[in-house]
Amino acid sequence: MATPKQVTEPATPAVVARITEPARPDRVYDPRKKVKVYDTNTKQVVRRPVPETWLDGRFPNLAPVPSSKEGK
Repeated sequence: MATPKQVTEPATPAVVARITEPARPDRVYDPRKKVKVYDTNTKQVVRRPVPETWLDGRFPNLAPVPSSKEGK
């Protein structure tokens, strides 16, 4: 008669539930604020200001127009 194989390690490791908070974004975009942007593919400035939330990754080809007053 064959004897069953003996297992020396635990069947499954203990599952530990870890609750983590969602990562905070680098920047919070205000949906009420309008910003001037340009298309990085064509390098043309978009005629009308767009909501700042469009810069959060929805439209990867848009980038804010640098301010002419910045650095003065």
